[in-house]
Amino acid sequence: MKTRSTTAFLFVLLCFAGCKKGEAPKPAAVPPSPASSARRPPDFVAKLEAAQADVDAARALLTEDKLSRFATYQKEMLSVTGDAMGVGMQAYAKAGTDQKKFQGAMAADDRSSKIEAATKAALAKSGLTQEEMMKLTRVATSYYAHAYAMQDAVSKVDELRKKIEEAKAKGKQPSPVDTAMEKAYSGQAARLEKVREDFAGRYGQPALAVIRKHEPEFFAINKQMMDSALGAMKKKP
Repeated sequence: MKTRSTTAFLFVLLCFAGCKKGEAPKPAAVPPSPASSARRPPDFVAKLEAAQADVDAARALLTEDKLSRFATYQKEMLSVTGDAMGVGMQAYAKAGTDQKKFQGAMAADDRSSKIEAATKAALAKSGLTQEEMMKLTRVATSYYAHAYAMQDAVSKVDELRKKIEEAKAKGKQPSPVDTAMEKAYSGQAARLEKVREDFAGRYGQPALAVIRKHEPEFFAINKQMMDSALGAMKKKP
């Protein structure tokens, strides 16, 4: 499983197993342009307004205080990441992609009680409500999963470009491998910038600034989550 999808999957598993209602975080709504909704039927306009309300609610949570609290919550949940992955793998083996059966299989697993207890404790320590946690999970997960997966690209691009320029300065042809890798990493770095641009376009520059400020902290959390998940995946169900 790829790094980005594994990270996002873990966040969803933790919410499935830890939230009382078993409500998994949904993708953040992306409202269409108001101009494109002109002359649309009332139900479309209602959906547009609801989508904008979701974005506005998420934007209100993208603050220094709330992201710091969310980091606290995620750190507390690291202790049950392996359990969540184990529960999820067993549930998938029993239910496949049927969401209702999958949720039922997770709820029936004894480890779900442990995860729910950890969720309550993490929420209490962070000072977040369950609703705030789920909204932050929905918004921040996609961003940090993308950024975490692509974080090495920027530093590697600079390193490879330096090697290529040094070879050229000596009158030599750059290594074909270095050239190919530089192109690949440049593409990843460009995609990361696009992710950031889209995020700013949706939630505003202040929100992007604060979420970028917390990248190192959440990257460390993601790494620990991945390590726990990989450990759980190596165990027999």
